[in-house]
Amino acid sequence: MIHNALFQASGLDRQLGQWLPDPASLAGAVLYAALAVGAVLVGVGLWRWYTEDDEEQVAFAAVLDEATLEKGRVEGELLDDVAESQQTVTAPDAIEWETRAARVGEQWTSTLYIADYPDYPSDGYLSELFELTDVQFDVTAHVTPRNQERARDELQDIADDLQVDADLEQSVRGAYLQERANEAAATYTAVENGAQVFDQSLFVTVRADDKDELRDAVQTVKSALRDDPANLTPKTAICRQDLAVQSAAPIGSNEFGRASIALGGAVGALLASPQQATILEEGGVEFGIHKDTRSPVVIDPFSRENGYAMFTIGDPGSGKSFSSKQNFIRSIEQSSDRIGVILEPLNDWAGVAEALDAKRITVGGTLGLNPLELRETPARVQRAMGEDASPFNEKLDDAMSFLTNFFALRGVSLGDRRTTLELALTRAYNERGITDDISTHDNPSPTIRDVMDVLEEMVEEPEEFVVRTDEEAGKLAGDATWLLDQLRPFEESGRHSNLGQPSAFDIRNEKVIYLDLAQQEGSVDSSTALTMQLLISLVYERAKVSEQEVVFYIDEARYLMQDAASLAFLETVFRHHRHHDLSIRLVTQTVDEFFEHAESEAILDQCAVKQFHRLDGMDEQWAEEFGLNYAQMRFVQDAVPGNEDAGFAEALVGVDGEWRGITVEAMPKEKQVIDFDPTEQERSSLPGADEERSETGRTDSGNG
Repeated sequence: MIHNALFQASGLDRQLGQWLPDPASLAGAVLYAALAVGAVLVGVGLWRWYTEDDEEQVAFAAVLDEATLEKGRVEGELLDDVAESQQTVTAPDAIEWETRAARVGEQWTSTLYIADYPDYPSDGYLSELFELTDVQFDVTAHVTPRNQERARDELQDIADDLQVDADLEQSVRGAYLQERANEAAATYTAVENGAQVFDQSLFVTVRADDKDELRDAVQTVKSALRDDPANLTPKTAICRQDLAVQSAAPIGSNEFGRASIALGGAVGALLASPQQATILEEGGVEFGIHKDTRSPVVIDPFSRENGYAMFTIGDPGSGKSFSSKQNFIRSIEQSSDRIGVILEPLNDWAGVAEALDAKRITVGGTLGLNPLELRETPARVQRAMGEDASPFNEKLDDAMSFLTNFFALRGVSLGDRRTTLELALTRAYNERGITDDISTHDNPSPTIRDVMDVLEEMVEEPEEFVVRTDEEAGKLAGDATWLLDQLRPFEESGRHSNLGQPSAFDIRNEKVIYLDLAQQEGSVDSSTALTMQLLISLVYERAKVSEQEVVFYIDEARYLMQDAASLAFLETVFRHHRHHDLSIRLVTQTVDEFFEHAESEAILDQCAVKQFHRLDGMDEQWAEEFGLNYAQMRFVQDAVPGNEDAGFAEALVGVDGEWRGITVEAMPKEKQVIDFDPTEQERSSLPGADEERSETGRTDSGNG
């Protein structure tokens, strides 16, 4: 039976072999492949049946509540908006191509490429381009290292070809070719000695709102690229704006395809350009970040040859006060041998003063402030002054200006009594031994009460003050009587008794001083300018005898600019401030007050550093007065004001006639100090308070 079974199986094999086609044939291969696929499918089906989970599948959304689903939907929409915004920033919806320009989004652009470079470019050769503030442009440089051996061989071939051409040329052009051959040989030698070789390409995309503006901007950029120190050959990418725009994209490759050989020194000269375009003065403070190159703009007002003064102008909310406070903090912290003084009438700097532990001098209180104070001019300053300079006469003018304003605020006119008051004022100085001789100016200064004593003498013995005729005596006595009555508020029991005393503060013993007008409770009345003039005079007199630099910030300066009498004195201070290492920095809201009087224009001329924040009132007339071109005017008009969301404010800063657009940003700890509110916060919340407390504790324990 076994034999029969084997025989039957053998017979079945023979029958199948006869029925099935040969596997080596095409039909057999197809059949056996189909059988194999069918077997796999049957196996997969059986596996799924065996491992199938009988549990019912539930949609994930079914187990979530409606609030969670709604939140997810909102988040999805926000992500879609972000994605769309990123796409819009990365690339516009559509581009309109022209031969020499392209409309990209809302702007017209024209992209330039550099066709020829100087053999030995100077460091920072694009600095003039980056200093342009009247055009919008983007600069893209592609720098790719080359194979050193291949580059060396290529340079050798170039040098050899130029030398052959020079040897064959028998005309004047031969000298030029020889010079080129020598330069090529020098380049080859540098590479032979290890200088790195690069492929370099440079693209500049100029932007404008319309075609006419674009045409002018392109010419401006080309001029900056052709002239020293760049000495480049810029060309418009005619009929290839699409490739040029792609090549100028921040993350694009060089689709334009044009590149030049550059050594490492040339690449370094290119990379130095943004640094050269900014201002980096040793001993200065950072005013902001260059809006184009993102390099710090560091300025030292004390290094200016034409004066140390500056002003900051901007609309309310433009960021001018924030930047002024930041600059003040940086200025006094930058040097230990520097004094900071704050004068403002609205109590807006109280937080900064408290944070910096300033000595607070309350104006209108009991502290003595002498409007007649005169300090001796140091010998080093005397040598720098003109021969006709007279500090004594300038002080007399200052004192008369103060008293004239005092009478005007009371609605009283001096009239012809002015000569009597001037006589009494001069006699009061003389009785203290103070004359035009500078060596006498260190004597104790008289006070207004001393002037009143002289007026009393005029009433009792007017004959001693007669110049020519006895008839003068009657008028002198009458004038003196009237003046004594008007100056009554300076007596001990008067409203301004502290202004009839010797000054009782000295800036030489303080790091920061806050001249507080808070007793006016934040209001500004007609006496504000008079009080501010007095305080400026006192600071000026102390700066004369101090060996330290003084940074003097005057906020709300417009109140000073409104009064011609105050301006006359202020002009004198500005004219001589640099002789006393005094940097006066005005902060105000409008520009027109600088042009209402001849004295205010003179003050403006003394400001070597000018800073404009957003200012809607900056029109063509004022732009011309300040030396701004149209684009700079528009920058001031459209500057980003300071706000929490943006995290910065834009400003245009001018130094010695050169302008830079900057962004003003503060470090977190700086912002804590600037925003400090002593009415709501404790000093312990300030940065460094713990270290200060710890240091005080160590000192106290040591003394104990």
